[in-house]
Amino acid sequence: AWTASLSSYRGALDILVDGTCPMGAVSVSSATTRKLVATATSIPSGGSLQVVRGTVDYAGTSAPTPNTSVVATYSASQLAGGSITQSVDTSASRFFRTQVLDSSGKVIGLSNPIWLLRSAPPNGIPAQRAC
Repeated sequence: AWTASLSSYRGALDILVDGTCPMGAVSVSSATTRKLVATATSIPSGGSLQVVRGTVDYAGTSAPTPNTSVVATYSASQLAGGSITQSVDTSASRFFRTQVLDSSGKVIGLSNPIWLLRSAPPNGIPAQRAC
């Protein structure tokens, strides 16, 4: 699932990690890097796709704080083939998501995250989200 301003962005977004873990899923691995494929269609002229990373804070167990950063930005022309592939740092439990920006830098679409954990979370992973 992903969301967008229908008046600004009519494309599609998707994320796949290591060829098997889809957007919205949770993966537990000791690997320090993983392969992320981000798909974005119909990026507006002058717009871009950003890959955003955040540290997993297990909200509810402490006071969550904003902790995201942009780790890569791709232009519309770089996404002419529909997707990009990049290695992502998973030396700590992290989530990754994407966002589409218009030519002014305004966010007009964003994906759900994929959760890449180093160890199982305290309350486990629902079976339908595990990969």
